[in-house]
Order: sequence, then C-alpha cells, then structure tokens
Amino acid sequence: MARAISPVIGVVLLVACVVLLSATVGAMVLGYEPTQPAAAVAIDGEATADGEITLTLDHGDSLDVRDLSLVVEVDGEPLEKQPTVPAYSQSGFSGFPAGPFNAGTDSEWTRGESASLTIASTTNGPLPEAGSTVTVRVSENGIVIATVEMTVR
Repeated sequence: MARAISPVIGVVLLVACVVLLSATVGAMVLGYEPTQPAAAVAIDGEATADGEITLTLDHGDSLDVRDLSLVVEVDGEPLEKQPTVPAYSQSGFSGFPAGPFNAGTDSEWTRGESASLTIASTTNGPLPEAGSTVTVRVSENGIVIATVEMTVR
C-alpha cells in the first residue's frame, strides 16, 4: 500500500512547486515598472569661441535640472571636465552658470528659458574655436532626452 501512495505524494509536491514558482514569477512581472523617458523636448543651443554655451528649452514639459546631466564635446572630443548641474562654481568652468544651471536659482527649467555655462580656457579642454562643432547631450535620470549640436560662431 505504501507503494501506491508514493506517486500521489510526488504529484502533489510537484504541483505545489509549480504553483509556488508561478506565483513568484507573476509577482515579479506585476511589480516591474520600466523607466519612463521624459516627454519629447527640443533644446536649442548656441556656442561662442570664448567657451560660452547657452541652451534654451524650446519645446516640451518643464525639466527638473537636479535630474539632468550634461556631456559636452568639442569636435567629437569630450571635455576633460564635464559640467554638473545645478552648480554654483565648478572646476573647469568660468564664473557661475546662469539660469536653472545655477544652484542658487529655481531648479525648474521651463519652456523659453535659457541656461548657460562657460568653459574655462585655462583648466578645461578642448576649447571651441570659430567653426568647430559643440555637441551637448542632455540626459534625464540616465536617459538621453536631447542632443544639441552647435557650430561655434
């Protein structure tokens, strides 16, 4: 009689394992929330030969600058020291950033508002020259939301 009960116990244990595994996988799938990128934004930019980079939020929802990061390249070569935003003053950049890039102002970057920073000619490079291309990638929480390409005037 013990032999007849063994297959039944095995089947019950196997069904219990499958149910437990299914419940675990289901809980993981239902709890997953993919990172949502920001709504489409359009950012316009201008760069000068003295190292000033000005970005203007032209289209899209307001952005919280505290969630942003910037990567600046001159003719495809990244700056030695990349900017952090918002900031007061930082190594590799001259003076204080303007607009929402300045930590002393409102961190909300609204449509039509400009923000700027200036590359320090003595402590950062490569430096932009007339005719060179400056590219700024703007990321929000690690996701690139805009790439701005400017020809230095």
